[in-house]
Amino acid sequence: MIGAYLLVFLQSHWQWPRLWLGFQPDLTPALLVCAGLTLAAGQVSTTAMLTGLWLDSLSANPLGLSVLPLFIAGWAVFSFRELILRDELVAQFYIGTAAGAAVPLLQVWLLRLVGSNPLLGWQMGVWCLVNALLCGVAVPVFYRLAKLLDRWLSHPSHDPNRWPNENRQIVRGKN
Repeated sequence: MIGAYLLVFLQSHWQWPRLWLGFQPDLTPALLVCAGLTLAAGQVSTTAMLTGLWLDSLSANPLGLSVLPLFIAGWAVFSFRELILRDELVAQFYIGTAAGAAVPLLQVWLLRLVGSNPLLGWQMGVWCLVNALLCGVAVPVFYRLAKLLDRWLSHPSHDPNRWPNENRQIVRGKN
């Protein structure tokens, strides 16, 4: 949750990606893909809800509009994560790219559904494609970072059947 909050804050605070690319990239679909690959169902749902609300509170979208597309992206990955090669870099890239393309398209569809008039055209299509590729690159980075933080901040599992010293053997025989 802290990572989601920091990501939304940094996306809204940093101006150089908008000046360099011509649009503000949105990496929250990549974060939800990573959450779907690693977290439990309640955590994926909570991450989607809070990230969508934080994102909408800092953008021109109506409040709550981004929650459903982010939830669909995270929940789809969570539902099929046993079938996904989650440690493979290429699989992470493709899933992140698909989510990075699907979430903005769902947001545009919801904006049209509520009566707003979003900017549509070939330039928006190029922005959506570049954002999808950025999300595809971001998923492996977020996944490796999550694994690293998990290794740093959690205790290793305790095995009570393990010998204190693995070099010892009990030799039983007649002598």
